[in-house]
Amino acid sequence: MERARGINRRSGLPCVVRGTVVWLNQPVSRARDLFIRLRDGGCAALDALIAERELESLFLDFKRSPADGAAVHFAPDDNKNLAKAVSGFSNSSGGVLVWGVDCRKDPATAKEVAEKRPLVDAAGFATKVQNAISRVTLPPHTSVEVAFFDEPSASPTGYVAVLIPQSVVGPLRSVVSNHYHLRSGSDFGIVPHDVLAGMFGRAPQPEVDINVVSYRARLDGRPGCFTLALGLFAVNLGAVVAERPYISVAYFDTPYEFLAVQCPDSENFSVLRGPLPVFSAIANSGVVLPPGSSAHVCDIVLDTPLEQPRSIKLDCTLGVLGAPPKRFSFVASEAMVRDGMNRVKKSALQTTEVLQLNPRAEQ
Repeated sequence: MERARGINRRSGLPCVVRGTVVWLNQPVSRARDLFIRLRDGGCAALDALIAERELESLFLDFKRSPADGAAVHFAPDDNKNLAKAVSGFSNSSGGVLVWGVDCRKDPATAKEVAEKRPLVDAAGFATKVQNAISRVTLPPHTSVEVAFFDEPSASPTGYVAVLIPQSVVGPLRSVVSNHYHLRSGSDFGIVPHDVLAGMFGRAPQPEVDINVVSYRARLDGRPGCFTLALGLFAVNLGAVVAERPYISVAYFDTPYEFLAVQCPDSENFSVLRGPLPVFSAIANSGVVLPPGSSAHVCDIVLDTPLEQPRSIKLDCTLGVLGAPPKRFSFVASEAMVRDGMNRVKKSALQTTEVLQLNPRAEQ
């Protein structure tokens, strides 16, 4: 297998699978996307969210701490807000709680207005939040992430962002209000009894995502062609076993003869392909993915004639039995393909430098 390169989107660090560095390029949730923007971009990202009017929404909640977090201990109001947010976001689709911003409606316009009210010690407040997380809900949420960032030239004042993923172990109850909360619009409501009963009866689902191995782009493969190649892996990031992973790919205007697909693990995976521009690679009966494991589902090889460069679009659906599928696309404009053809003549080029991976829908 050729050497490829990439970055783990969740940690920002290189990751290795079977000795090959890969892209962990799963379509991230809206909540995680917001958290990553704030964690990596700091105050500039927060200012951009406010400027874009990304105010309190289904996935984002702002809070101002009493005395701007100056209290020695975690204030009761902060504890109440954290408990409600952990319960409400985890029982919904996840979300981000940001401390250090006051968001309220303007009486004159009835529109939400955000005003930055930085914490006097962002790092210290983040520690208080981290210590409180395990005691604000029953059962405790074990996947909450906390990050802080300082005001430029004003350290240690700053802000704290808390990522609260959707719960995979059932509904979580706030120990402060003694209620199960649910995110609704920009508020945390109380879960109705009939909805709560359904939540308790809901079995945990596997969470499948995509790993992409990017092989080198080449001119020495098929004669007269520019060759791109990808390896697609399914990885189970959930808490339960996933059964029979599959990937379906629609390749639209790419001629049949210029796209090849194969399953390196032919004992456990099979390719289904007919005359229409779509194929599926699916695990055979009995193949499972334990939590934290991955499987090499298929490799895709795309050839583009040097004399007839064209745009590329691959719409992909990844899933397992009993869980909603994830959808994503690989796209490259004709200009990007032409640019890749020129660049590969001068230096080594990875396929993912030509084909861009994009989520197609919020997960």
